Amino acid sequence: MKIKNFYNFKNDQNIKPPFLVLIDTNFIYFTLKNKIDLFEGLLNCLCALYIPVVSRCVIMELEKLGVRFRLALKCIRDDRIIKLECNHPPNIVYADDCIYNTAKNFKCFIIATCDKDLKRRIRNLLKRPVISIKKKKFYIESENQIR
Repeated sequence: MKIKNFYNFKNDQNIKPPFLVLIDTNFIYFTLKNKIDLFEGLLNCLCALYIPVVSRCVIMELEKLGVRFRLALKCIRDDRIIKLECNHPPNIVYADDCIYNTAKNFKCFIIATCDKDLKRRIRNLLKRPVISIKKKKFYIESENQIR
């Protein structure tokens, strides 16, 4: 089943190992809440090399959320996670809009989110793969949901 997940987007020329995984705020939160190791979970889900990426907007959103999200912020500041400078217009203020805009401009990202609205926007409008959490495991949405 793990290998089946890898082949869900094998025909997409822009997405190939090492996968660039753009991580959303709530994905980090639910990863910690469900006690899932982020790096091991992504490796098991993708069955290939990957590079976790977080935009500056996600880091700023976690900082704004305060003490309750301090552990998530500490997790994000890990050296293994690449921090992406945002290049969107200044009118975008939410991290979800930043992630959507980044995925729209750069077709090489797999998006990791638990946000239903963002998943719907990425699936339906951009036709990009989405990683989410179900039953305390990461999963890639099936090809018929993506295409």
